[in-house]
Amino acid sequence: MFLFQLALLLLLLAVCSFAPGFFFIRRLRWTPLEKLCGSIGLSLALLYLAAWGIYCFGPHDPRGAYWAVAAASVALGALAWRDAWRLARTFRVRQALAGFGFLLLWIGAMLAMIRIYSGAGWAGDWLEHFQRSLFFLNRLPRSNTIFGGYAVPARPPLMNVLAAFFLGLTADRFELFQVIFAFLNLLIFFACFLLLPALGGGRAQSAPRRLTPLVALLAASPVVMENVTYTWTKALPAFYVVLALALYLAGLRKRDSRRVVAAFVALAVGFLAHYSVGPYIAFLAIHYLVMFYRRRPRPWAELAAIAVACGLLLTTWFGWSVAAYGAKTTFASNTSITSSEQSRGHNLEKIALNLYDTLVPGWLRGSPVRWDQASAEGLLRDQAFTFYQHNLLFGMGVMGGPLILFLLWRILFGGAQMRRERGFWRLLIPFCIVVGVAVVGERDVNGVPHLTLLALEVLGLSMLAAHFRSLGRGLRFLIVAGCLLDFGFGVFLQARIEGLENTPDRPIFGETYQGGQLLKFASLNEKAWLAWFSKHRVAVCRQLLQEIPAGHAAEPQFAAAWPPIAAGLEGSLADDPDNFGGWAGRHGGEVTYLGDWVAGVSGNGTDTAAAVFVLLFLGLMAGLTREALWKPAAPVRTGPANARKRRPKRAAAR
Repeated sequence: MFLFQLALLLLLLAVCSFAPGFFFIRRLRWTPLEKLCGSIGLSLALLYLAAWGIYCFGPHDPRGAYWAVAAASVALGALAWRDAWRLARTFRVRQALAGFGFLLLWIGAMLAMIRIYSGAGWAGDWLEHFQRSLFFLNRLPRSNTIFGGYAVPARPPLMNVLAAFFLGLTADRFELFQVIFAFLNLLIFFACFLLLPALGGGRAQSAPRRLTPLVALLAASPVVMENVTYTWTKALPAFYVVLALALYLAGLRKRDSRRVVAAFVALAVGFLAHYSVGPYIAFLAIHYLVMFYRRRPRPWAELAAIAVACGLLLTTWFGWSVAAYGAKTTFASNTSITSSEQSRGHNLEKIALNLYDTLVPGWLRGSPVRWDQASAEGLLRDQAFTFYQHNLLFGMGVMGGPLILFLLWRILFGGAQMRRERGFWRLLIPFCIVVGVAVVGERDVNGVPHLTLLALEVLGLSMLAAHFRSLGRGLRFLIVAGCLLDFGFGVFLQARIEGLENTPDRPIFGETYQGGQLLKFASLNEKAWLAWFSKHRVAVCRQLLQEIPAGHAAEPQFAAAWPPIAAGLEGSLADDPDNFGGWAGRHGGEVTYLGDWVAGVSGNGTDTAAAVFVLLFLGLMAGLTREALWKPAAPVRTGPANARKRRPKRAAAR
């Protein structure tokens, strides 16, 4: 049954994420890749509007209405199938679909390994966003407390509403939720591929040759892979940011108002997925108004179209939230606000320290964070996780980061490429780094690029892919070596540690009653234990409530120690019907990951997935190595000697 649901889900994701938008975009005079990416961006926006309308005004059980929306998407696809077929036959679109297909298989193998999300201090976002999706799917009470103690308006709803839509069409299983978020987060690849010509100096004809480097750099990137596989909402907004930049630059180049308006609409949609899009909105708005507004052919009409379209989109969420929760909860419950209140009077100091920690890696400044644990592998994973996820430079790769910095300096301050748009990038990069760090509410001694700077990191990787062949052969092999290191320490090791789960002969996590206390144990760090407990919370609490009194009732201190422990366990049990709508109770008391399902089908399922993952990586590195060995063809020599040889032939012909 699950395989049928999975196949149905993938089909619905493919159709509904493309067909509705393409029906409206297909007649525009855009390039094939612009139509593909624009169709994806518009389709998800339309699905959000439809699903949000159903939540606000539709029936209590939305599944029938969801099927009507899915049927309408299929009908729009059928009406535009000839145009879609012509689009799919273009070379660059076929290249993009091939790259996305490989990465989708790559992500599937990685998800088949993962059984508990963990890594340094990350523990609860995966469950928070699943609960938010259940909130919109099952119309849970508005008074619900979201996991982590958040109010519903603390996060924008777009990805959770989309997940509720697709779960309503299939089943409310966490394994399917993982696939939905992974698919949506992976869409960032299309936007990166679209922007390759602009990042490579405008040579669109050579962009297909950059496909293998782009796929390899994204697949081996610990930051990209973590943001795609972890069920939170950072990568899809980055897709909209990169798409907006591509459309904005093309619109200014071609003096096309539709592209410019579409760029700002894309940012508005991204903002509805995550507030980290805010710095990019601020930059593009300032750049447009200061640098180009007066030069536009119809400035008032263009500005009005931007304001109306973006305003209506944002009102769907903020208008409802203000009506349901009030203005204070709507605008002050986000962590950027709540955490900043704790640093009141020291915000400038906090921003400066966060900026320093984001730019300077922990091993250079002696990071005070220790990830004490029994597992040496787990300790290495957490150190590598912090090295990649919390540093802007090395988040783009141990070799890729320094090379991207070198390329940026050469292009923006010394080269002839990208001359037309050099000023744009010179302003955007420092602005978004500083403002992106400044809007972070909390103080994090590890650094904060993972919160707002993902779009800049994928832009850096895309630029490196765009210039791969223009680098010397030695630098190309440095990139190959960097991919090997990044994959080994940041991707594969991460997936292997996330694949650790209790077995009958190897307990990794657990809780035990001893000496009047409930003690937790774990081979990994405490945050990993919290992720494990969150996964099994209801089942573990039920088991402890039964086993502890039966095994320890005769102990002298038990009568005094047990009541507060029992109250805590019963409170955890009550959280499921109160805030999750009883989901865990209907699903065996615990969350099942895709990796758990694979392991359940075959005892060594995760090992098989790891073997497939490594084989895919070896094939990808073989392709990247071939690209690294490439050398330009020798130019045809047409000197005077050749000319003398040709003259007698022309004379004889006469």
